[in-house]
Amino acid sequence: MNFYSKFQVRGHRTPREASQETAMTILHERMGLLPDPTVASVNTLKPTLMQLAFFYLWITAIIVSILRLLYNSRTLFFPTTDSNTESEQNGFVEVKISAGNVTSTPEVVTVVVEDEKQANSSEDGKVAIAVKEIDVNSPKAKDGNEPAAKTFSKVKPPPKLDDLLKYLVVFGGILLYFYLCDYDHIFPRHERTYSRDLFLFLCFLLFAVAGGFTLKPCTSTILNRDQTEEWKGWMQVMFVWYHYYAAKETYNYIRVFIACYVWMTGFGNFSFFWVRKDFSLWRLLKMLFRLNFLVLCVCVVTNNEYMLYYICAMHTYWFLSVYAFMRILSSWNEHRWKMAAKFLVYFVCNTVLFDIPHVGETLFTPFSFVLGYKGSMHEWMFRAGLDHHATLLGMLCAYNYPNYEKLLNYLEKKFADPNEQRLAVMIKLVLTTVFCVAAVIWYTSIASKDKFEYNAIHPYTSWIPILSYIFFRNLFPLMRSYHLDLFAWLGKITLETYISQLHVYMQDNARQLIVYIPDYPLMNFVVATVIYIMISYILFHLTTEFSAYLLPKDLKVVLKKVTVLTILICLAMLLAFATKEVGML
Repeated sequence: MNFYSKFQVRGHRTPREASQETAMTILHERMGLLPDPTVASVNTLKPTLMQLAFFYLWITAIIVSILRLLYNSRTLFFPTTDSNTESEQNGFVEVKISAGNVTSTPEVVTVVVEDEKQANSSEDGKVAIAVKEIDVNSPKAKDGNEPAAKTFSKVKPPPKLDDLLKYLVVFGGILLYFYLCDYDHIFPRHERTYSRDLFLFLCFLLFAVAGGFTLKPCTSTILNRDQTEEWKGWMQVMFVWYHYYAAKETYNYIRVFIACYVWMTGFGNFSFFWVRKDFSLWRLLKMLFRLNFLVLCVCVVTNNEYMLYYICAMHTYWFLSVYAFMRILSSWNEHRWKMAAKFLVYFVCNTVLFDIPHVGETLFTPFSFVLGYKGSMHEWMFRAGLDHHATLLGMLCAYNYPNYEKLLNYLEKKFADPNEQRLAVMIKLVLTTVFCVAAVIWYTSIASKDKFEYNAIHPYTSWIPILSYIFFRNLFPLMRSYHLDLFAWLGKITLETYISQLHVYMQDNARQLIVYIPDYPLMNFVVATVIYIMISYILFHLTTEFSAYLLPKDLKVVLKKVTVLTILICLAMLLAFATKEVGML
């Protein structure tokens, strides 16, 4: 009998089994180290095959990183002559970069210190360098003359092997912490309690701190990057605190916030494809990796279903829909009436899928292994159906963005003719009145409805608060020229904060709180928040590094790396299977 089978609850207990259950009760009640047997079955302690394989991969990364560290430290005992000394004395270092790191052609990047003395005397001690990217295949290079310079690529270079191993060790450690917090519940749990006074006080305090200490200038363009990141950031705080404090009375507003996120998926991705016309496989893979890499790893480690993190599924689906919209008949994207026809087809498809009963469930059935939750497609149809027109609204806003920008520029122009100036003021006043009336009607007649009544009309009314916010946030140039940097910083890690909240901030699908400091709810809130934000921030950067390593521009290199990764995972799975077969776990 293996270790875990001893702890399985059976209908008939031997004296030894009874004593073991008593020991587990003591561990739970007095030390909080094991889950409550009345709440979660002790059989959940048994790891799955995928969890065990992930653990073996993490242990392998630790061992290899230690061996690499010992190998690299050999220079402390056996110093070698640096072959680059002569080049460094001449004031420059030549670095060769492989084709897959930056562009699709071989090249040499020469890093030159323009003024060595000035660099050495800098106040911060950092050396200022000039970077010149060179194409060795250019005619000048072949003739032996100075090569022609190219535009610097924005593709992030992949991390070095030692750095990658370090990232893997940290990533595995964080996911192990996810496992301990959520899967085994090693920390005590506490029921959520709601106090409107405390909730509003914390919201007021956060916005006051953000406005008083993190107000920073930005470009005055409409819906600039800093502004949209700020928008995502403060909405994410409200979304997470809605769960943490069980603020059920704010449910309707949280639904609007989620619609805003879906709107941004349509707006941002449409703008990218429309302006850059980049429909490459690399772009598609980068977005899919960004949206799903972390959540898939968390699903493996915590043994949860993908649809538990429905935001990831929604954004993946709506991104693919925007990609298909812009990629199919892409030549039509430059013609107004043809684009109108594409928008109409997109609207009709979403209406048929989500407004006609049983159509969507039938068409999505082949993807039930991904989109199903507890054996049903109801969760996916409910979540996606609530915002099935928000992406279309975002794409329409992006398409008409130049026209709206011209309108605002006209209204804010200094006219020489007083009559034109008065006309511009009157137009802005009329627009302000229209949006004020619409927002007030939505707040008094729609947002005040019961949860179930509101859900029924939300897909067709969420555009009112979304467009109203955009209008008032960009009404004056001064308002567009500043943003709250605290929320913009949080907006960059919204995916990580969304996933992490379910494991290191709360438990049981955000129904209970993790207790780090018993009997001190506010201090526990502070400690939990610090741990939660820190982990989310680290995960964001780790995901970026993994994306740079696994998905360089050269798709041949991508295929090689994915092949090696697949082989490693298969070997780890075989080892995990062998471990289980011999009865070790």
